[in-house]
Amino acid sequence: MGPAALLPMSYQVLARRYRPMTFSEVVGQSIVMRTLQNAIATGRIGHAFLFSGARGVGKTTSARILAKALNCSAAEGPTPEPCLKCASCEEIAKGNALDVQEIDGASNNSVENVRELRESARYNPARDRFKIWIIDEVHMLSGSAFNALLKTLEEPPPRVKFIFATTEYNKIPETILSRCQQYDFRLVGTRELGQHLRAVAKQDSITVSDAALEAIARAAEGSVRDALSLFDQVLSFSGSEVKDQDLKALLGLVDRDLLFAVSEAVLQGDSLRLLEAVERVSDYGADYRHFARELQLHFREVLLCRIAPEKSALAAGIGPDAARRLKPLAEAYSEEDLVRVLDVLARAEGDLRWAQDPRVTLELALLKLVQLRRLAPFGELVARVERMISGAGGPPTAARPASPRGLAAPAPLPVLTPAPAPTPAPTPAPVPAPPDAGELVARMAAAARPSFAPALRAASGRFDEGALVLELPAAYREFSRSHLDEFTALANQVSGRKLSLRVAEGEPAPAPASPLSSKAAPDNRQRLREKAEHEPAVQEALDLFGGKVVDVRESK
Repeated sequence: MGPAALLPMSYQVLARRYRPMTFSEVVGQSIVMRTLQNAIATGRIGHAFLFSGARGVGKTTSARILAKALNCSAAEGPTPEPCLKCASCEEIAKGNALDVQEIDGASNNSVENVRELRESARYNPARDRFKIWIIDEVHMLSGSAFNALLKTLEEPPPRVKFIFATTEYNKIPETILSRCQQYDFRLVGTRELGQHLRAVAKQDSITVSDAALEAIARAAEGSVRDALSLFDQVLSFSGSEVKDQDLKALLGLVDRDLLFAVSEAVLQGDSLRLLEAVERVSDYGADYRHFARELQLHFREVLLCRIAPEKSALAAGIGPDAARRLKPLAEAYSEEDLVRVLDVLARAEGDLRWAQDPRVTLELALLKLVQLRRLAPFGELVARVERMISGAGGPPTAARPASPRGLAAPAPLPVLTPAPAPTPAPTPAPVPAPPDAGELVARMAAAARPSFAPALRAASGRFDEGALVLELPAAYREFSRSHLDEFTALANQVSGRKLSLRVAEGEPAPAPASPLSSKAAPDNRQRLREKAEHEPAVQEALDLFGGKVVDVRESK
């Protein structure tokens, strides 16, 4: 027995063994495959095709299938269903077809290489129907090489076809794009990848859980080739029986339980539990950026469970077991909460790329999520502030609803907004006699918004030929004249009758009482504080901002 007989049989990796051979076998690209099949069936076959998309989604494989469909000798012409048995199909599958050349754009990117291609394109195929060039990673061609290719693409020989594949569509010159039929290959969904891996496992008699296959599919990030390569790696470690714990240890995958623990801790406002979760990530030896990305995908699934119908295409990518666990979280989080969480995690994932201490960066991002949960809705805050400014008072502000875990949500952070100008009330029926002018001005000061109140408190009033005259110090006269319509509307509202209003010169406003002079009258200070604390507007402000009355000054 010679030395060659002692060598073990060569193993073919899953990504090559399960490479699609026909259009129907390509995973996750049904629209592109159907378009190509229809084009072949109707004879609408272009001379140049551009397949673009991420790695491992079937671009080069589809190019070979298209070459088989164009050159299959078992059919009288191009066919959407190549036989896979004729000499042309077999040679293309093996990569040694004389009339189908596969070129690597990275190592054949010079003008000389393109000139050789152009010279060869002048001659008819040696045996097959078409002479076909498949150029992988075509974006690697130099600018001069692209320019040399333009003329051939614009006026190709009748029996020549070009199939380009690229992962960087943006690097292809517009002059090339305009001469190609363009097909965009999408990333394959987690559910489709999981089903494909299940079919592979069934065919190879491999025992593996759906959760493990879903984890591999998620780690592949939409790439069929990456999914099969990861599955191959797992099988090398576990054999024909794959255990979930082996999968996590081997591939460094993030435990789904840890993701749920983080989302629940954010919901409860438990900062300590979040820091403990980061400690567990450190113990696993997992990459912090990868964990942030997985956490972002987890909260995206929570958002989809909240807003997407169960049978919609968006929710279809979430497995049934995961959907059952996500449903309580989706009901507990608001849509606004989830949008803010996703925004923070997206920023954190980018910051972790350059962070000097990734752990601290991740911890800071998670603690921010806790603080975001303490924000009250903006509309609620605006309504409460407007009630306070208008002096409406009302019942004490109700506490925020308790969290699903039974914990009361923390107090909201205040947001102030300018109060709108008072709307003139409808003119009521006139009363028999006008009120006392001084009393009317005092009532106007009490009912006015904060920006008007100081001027009214400094004013004295009198009636002159049926008009209310406000006598004001010089400091307030210009302000009052610029808001004369608002002051008139306020006087009408308070008096209950239609009045005209003028502004006249008056005595200077008295200076406010000094804090030092108030020490001489402690009883008066205490009385004013108690009176202020019982004012509805003050109560509303104290409740809204969590404050207390520190000092009280009486305005004359």
